[in-house]
Formats: sequence, structure tokens, C-alpha cells
Amino acid sequence: MSETNLRKVNRDGFTLVELLVVVSIIALLISILLPSLKRARAQSKLVVCKSNLHQIGTGIQLYAQDNLGLIPRGPDPVIPIDLGGNHLATNQLWLGNNASFVSMFSQCQFTGLGMLYKTTVPDLNLFFCPSDDSFNRTEESPKIPMTGANEVACESNTDFADDGFGSYQYRQLDHLPENAATGNLDRLGFHIVDGVKVRVTALAMDTNALGLDEDSFHTNHKGEFSNVLFKDASVTTYRNRDNVLGLGREVFEQAGQGNLQAIFDAMDQLLINADFAYGSSPFDAPTIQTTR
Repeated sequence: MSETNLRKVNRDGFTLVELLVVVSIIALLISILLPSLKRARAQSKLVVCKSNLHQIGTGIQLYAQDNLGLIPRGPDPVIPIDLGGNHLATNQLWLGNNASFVSMFSQCQFTGLGMLYKTTVPDLNLFFCPSDDSFNRTEESPKIPMTGANEVACESNTDFADDGFGSYQYRQLDHLPENAATGNLDRLGFHIVDGVKVRVTALAMDTNALGLDEDSFHTNHKGEFSNVLFKDASVTTYRNRDNVLGLGREVFEQAGQGNLQAIFDAMDQLLINADFAYGSSPFDAPTIQTTR
């Protein structure tokens, strides 16, 4: 090969320096694009989550039309204290036959939003946020039977013994005021909090609880945002700054020290914040503790 041809071959290739420059540029572009892609992915999950809640809200309205105007609720308590699944705010969908304290008395029944699963919202996927950081559909949905409520024999049931939970906190009848018709969607009443009239409007929201262990630590969207479903089936997304739409770690610390009332007080305030957020901001909500 002549010297002229050799020089031509050398010019047709890449030098090591040129390759390193190209690789560096690609790495730089990836480092720039990755955060944007992560934000876009998180935003898309937030939108899907919002859509899920909207469809659940529509399902609640249809359920009320078929049930004397009442929102879905859990089974009536069979114990003489108010620990029944029909009153507490919960993300529980299914009561197994040996898991929770409540299910000891109300076994093998759908509860809360789970009541919709066999009526107006038959798609189980809708009860799970795609940005559920704590447990996901793969772990929880096998605990929920495909048969109808009360069709599973508890005595012989081993497949659906565990309680099943979804991603959304559902208020059921928790903290309804005395001026409300119990569980009537059109008459949920209002509270007077610190001299401010706060109508009951919020039905469900992303669960954001910063507990001390796996059982009580549960967040959607890393606890940074919260979608809130209102009784007209509209859904609004709020930034969850200072955990205004969640239960903070300090609440569970107080409960761990014997002050169980701290959780109930925090839940009451959370619901007031969510109610006040309708047409306003949860950060401007009055503080319920000032009335006590």
C-alpha cells in the first residue's frame, strides 16, 4: 500500500480523542435528559392517579343513585364500640377472615371503596395509584376475591384470609357533622371550625402517612403531591407541603408513646384541610384544635 493510500485510510477512521469527545457529549446529554424524563414519568403517573380517582368518584355517584343516595360504606359494626369499618377513614378494600381486629367481627366482606368493586367500578386497577410507593397492585390484589361480597365461606377460606388495601384514603362516614344526613351524598353537612364554615366535600385522596414501620408508612407520589376527590367527582392535585394532606411521622410517634388520640385528631384535621381545599387551598384551612 502506497503512502498516499495509507494516509487516506487513516483519515477515514476516528481517533481516540474524537471517540472520547463523542462519548462525553452523549453522557452529558443523558445527564441532562434523565431528570426531565423522570419528571415526565412522575407527572404521567400523577395524571393516571387523578383519572382513577375521578372514575371512582363517578362510581360513588352511581352507587348513591342505586342506594337511596348513600355513599358506599363498610359493614355495620357488631361490637358495642365505634370501631366498625363503616365509620373510619380507611384505604381498606377487603376484610379477610383473620387479619385485622375489625375483620374478626366482620369477616370476608368488601369495605369502603371495595363496595364499589362489585357494583359500579369493576376494574380493580382503578383502586391502585401507579405511583404507590409502599405496596402495589401485585401484592394486594391477590388478597381480594373475584367473587361477590359475602360469597366466600370464611370457615374454609384460606386464599383470601388477609385484609386487602388500595392506594386511596376513603372517608366513609368518618367525622361527619351532626347536621349531615348519615352518609347521604347530597347532605354531608358542614363544620364550624374556628368560626369558619367548612362544608364536607372531600371523599377520597392519595394516602400519605409517614408512619414508623411498614404497616403505617404509606405514601403515593413520594408524599410530595396529593390528589383529592370531591363529592361532585372532580379531582384536584395539591402539593403536599408540610404534609398538609397526610399524617406526619410525629403523629405516629405520639401514638407510640400512648397518645392514640393524636392519630384521630390528625385525621380530623386532615379531612378539614381536604374539605377546605375545594375551591380554595388546604394551607388556608382553619385549625380544628382551636375549637376544643
